[in-house]
Amino acid sequence: MRITLMQIEAFYWTARLGGVHAASRHLHLTQPAISSRIREMESLLSVKLFDRSKQRMTLTADGHIALRHAELALNNSVKLEQFAAKQKQHRRLRLGADECSAMVGLTAVIAEIKAHFPEITLEITIDVGAVLNRKLNDHELDLALLTNPATREDVTDIFIGWMTFQWVASPQLAIDADPFLPEHAAGHPIVSHSAPSTLYSVVENWLKGGSAPSEAFHSSNSLSFMAKLVSAGHAIGILPVPLIREMLALNLLKTLPCDPPIPPARFCLSYMTEMPDMQIDALVAITRETLLRQNFLVGEQTLQLSLIHI
Repeated sequence: MRITLMQIEAFYWTARLGGVHAASRHLHLTQPAISSRIREMESLLSVKLFDRSKQRMTLTADGHIALRHAELALNNSVKLEQFAAKQKQHRRLRLGADECSAMVGLTAVIAEIKAHFPEITLEITIDVGAVLNRKLNDHELDLALLTNPATREDVTDIFIGWMTFQWVASPQLAIDADPFLPEHAAGHPIVSHSAPSTLYSVVENWLKGGSAPSEAFHSSNSLSFMAKLVSAGHAIGILPVPLIREMLALNLLKTLPCDPPIPPARFCLSYMTEMPDMQIDALVAITRETLLRQNFLVGEQTLQLSLIHI
């Protein structure tokens, strides 16, 4: 059995204030409770801390030595409490996400994080994947939602689902090929992110199956602008399914069923492996469950079923 902080407090304030009565008032405890804790401490130490033969309780020689240790213990306890309060008050989470995440699933993720960790202050960075990768590698972010991450050894990548893509065009554009083949893209302007990026790689790899070159890409760092550019008939493009779902429902875009199918991309939650004082397992679980619930990502089982029916 070890000495408790409550016993140390009872002993310390009795010694400092000169008696059990004063200590009980200071600690808001009964006098018997104070006396009991002091006796327990004396028993554990196998020493007599107070001389009770006089009207006023006085410290013994051992009591004076114990008092110095008690004062150190209480001071350290206060420092620990202050440290914990400061950490709780100033916990900061620097979270990075791409535009698709920001427009579709990120607000729901933030709401869940705040509900589970109300003490966390969130700092959000929205950018393309290449920039988020660099910021995470340079320790400028704590976590990032990344498609096909390219991170360093001191960064952990946790797979949380699959990001799916579709070829899309304006409903007013006369593209009737079914399936839409790489050679059908020839002669059509294509909009995508600039290289290097996941989206650029998806488009480039899919087009490699065609025999005729497509027109030069229009590049943009904004997915929402790309979707509007395609909707207006100025270009065609491959876009993430979560981003275009509402525009498809409103007949602002149409899909181009294609062959070969567009491979999905691995979507990960990447974080600094040595990230301090963060319940990373809980954050990963919250993020995965929220994005799947929002139909932002496709789970492994759903993906396999969709591939069977292709």
